[in-house]
Amino acid sequence: MQFKKMAAVVSSTLAMSAGAHAQDAVQWRVEDGGNGHWYGLKTRSEGVDWDTARTLAEANGGHLASITSIGEDDICASISSNLAGWVNNIGPWLGGYQDVTRADFTEPSGGWRWITGEAWSYSAWADGEPNNCYCNCGNENFLGYKNFCCSGPGRIWNDLSSNVSPQSCVLPKSYIIEYSADCNSDGIVDYGQIRAGELVDANANNIPDCCEQGVSCDPCPGDIDESGTVNGVDLAAILAVWGSDGGKYPRADTNNDGEVNGADLATVLGSWGSCE
Repeated sequence: MQFKKMAAVVSSTLAMSAGAHAQDAVQWRVEDGGNGHWYGLKTRSEGVDWDTARTLAEANGGHLASITSIGEDDICASISSNLAGWVNNIGPWLGGYQDVTRADFTEPSGGWRWITGEAWSYSAWADGEPNNCYCNCGNENFLGYKNFCCSGPGRIWNDLSSNVSPQSCVLPKSYIIEYSADCNSDGIVDYGQIRAGELVDANANNIPDCCEQGVSCDPCPGDIDESGTVNGVDLAAILAVWGSDGGKYPRADTNNDGEVNGADLATVLGSWGSCE
């Protein structure tokens, strides 16, 4: 079953390309050296401040993109190349911000953080950036893409203000959302499984319903050996590791409470037969 699950996700991914439509998402695949996360450009008809963009991204089951390598930057830059998300050469918001409360905060380059808490180990600042003075001088504490002169949208960072005052300032009309959640801890990003139809998301918030409801996301949790059928083999596996955390049969702890016990036995007996 796990093989089928992975195959479906890969098939869905291969059907997409780096030139996907705006508002769509692409995956930075593990087999391509990536992290398995999905990235999408969200555009708006009017400007959006950084805090609002962050709230919208999180309400959509993701977060503003946090870029920690040139490969990840390539993915995000290719997505941001859609000009519908740009205004006055200012591109989408990213998940970087300047934490003015930290001891390492100094203007213009100290105290930069990712909203995910990942290390600030990679950057792609344009020449002379950050400078805390593109438009609203002294108040530029948020990260976005910027097009300098004639190169076109690409992997160039700039510190930007999230305030529209003075009136000569403009706000980005887009942001890049990154989907990385794996609420069922199966090693696959939930967003991809929702897209592939493997996890139900009836309210379309990009969070699997099973996770929101606090129930198992496994369609056949009693299938300990993943054969597609719950039978005596699975029962034997439960009994073999009874009282442990699952040992060599980790799926035997069907409810992930740390111990194989009567609850797990009940799951196997209650789902006896084919998983189809």
